[in-house]
Amino acid sequence: MTTEQKIQYIADHYGYDTQSRQLIEELSELIQAICKHNRAYEELKIYTKESCAEKESIIEEMADVIIMMCQFDYLIGINANSVYEVIESKLDRQIERIKSE
Repeated sequence: MTTEQKIQYIADHYGYDTQSRQLIEELSELIQAICKHNRAYEELKIYTKESCAEKESIIEEMADVIIMMCQFDYLIGINANSVYEVIESKLDRQIERIKSE
């Protein structure tokens, strides 16, 4: 099975209600992982790119969120290209804001 087929299979099995609640849970867990990372390094005032338990947790939670977002996109019929077009627009707008700071 391809990744897309796996995402669709799981999404179809559990359905919208279950997976939308799971997405919210995974987003919450990502927020918690980022907060733990911030607390762990707040006193040091440095944010290194080195590996640490907090960063590994963030990676795990980001993967969960991405998987759930893909399922959610599929379940409600969002075309990924539409999302990427909006992303590009938002990035361009923010770059323009930065230039005017």
